[in-house]
Amino acid sequence: MLQTNLPLISVIVPNYNHEKYLKQRLESIFNQTYDNFEVILLDDCSTDNSVEILSGYAKKSKVTHCAFNDKNSGNTFTQWSKGVALAKGEYIWIAESDDFCTPNFIEEVIKPLLGNSEIILSYCQSHRTNENGAITGNWITHTDNLTSDFFSKDFEIEGNLFIEKFLIFKNVIPNASAVIFRKDICLEEYLQIGEGLRYCGDWVLYFKMILNNKLVFVSESHNYFRYHNKSVIANAVKEKSKVYIIDVELEMRKELIRFLKQKRIPNQHQISASNKIIIKSLKYEKGFLLIHSNQKSKGFFVLLSVFDEFVKRYKFKKNLRIKFKRLIS
Repeated sequence: MLQTNLPLISVIVPNYNHEKYLKQRLESIFNQTYDNFEVILLDDCSTDNSVEILSGYAKKSKVTHCAFNDKNSGNTFTQWSKGVALAKGEYIWIAESDDFCTPNFIEEVIKPLLGNSEIILSYCQSHRTNENGAITGNWITHTDNLTSDFFSKDFEIEGNLFIEKFLIFKNVIPNASAVIFRKDICLEEYLQIGEGLRYCGDWVLYFKMILNNKLVFVSESHNYFRYHNKSVIANAVKEKSKVYIIDVELEMRKELIRFLKQKRIPNQHQISASNKIIIKSLKYEKGFLLIHSNQKSKGFFVLLSVFDEFVKRYKFKKNLRIKFKRLIS
């Protein structure tokens, strides 16, 4: 890529116990074809050999900050916020420490942002890889239940429409490592994501940033999203119950609607209507999970809160009371 007056990109690498993947991650950053970037290395009190590896890479000229926490923050987004505060670039790339990318990742993903000041976020498709870095699939399958071919090609879209068609249903930007966004659109308050939303904080962040703005999707897979048993997602599955995960999403959806009401966008009704249906479905699932885990009273009352959805699915108003008795007996 011809390096002529290109803007500075701040590459933030938040790490915690990813010594196994750090070298591949960092080499994929320092070998980018786009040359005007700074690297901010952060460690959240790792207990493995991460600090030694990061200290070695900190000697590279493009590393402007290398900060090691004395105490684990317990929240990835605390590290994100720290990195953004240190960043000097016009654009931000959160390059998560267990992923990696193609040498032309920045070059290809930044292009739409350079060509149009109205675009605030650009992201690309991602390969799925295992802990050894072998490709096991592609994240295009993540959107198959929403659309048949929309994500098979590049697109530019209004953020409000993107939320209505896709983001309100699931996080269709599944990996932060695939995203570059304008620093000035990422307000400090957007990164104040509490413990209760830590498993979907990126989803909330994207929602808030793209509202009333434009974004671009690059259909070529320049990012490698690694799945392994120490990832945030894997730990959530291992450590938390399915009911807990549902509760996190329910709280997240309340937060989205609170934010949406402040903005009063043209398609607010459509987004809110879809959100209400999803909330009912999540509560329905939660109710039966509680019942089947012998928390029958709790499950019963959760189902009562979505009574109309229960009736709709089972289609037997006359025998509803009998069905409830069987469930809680």
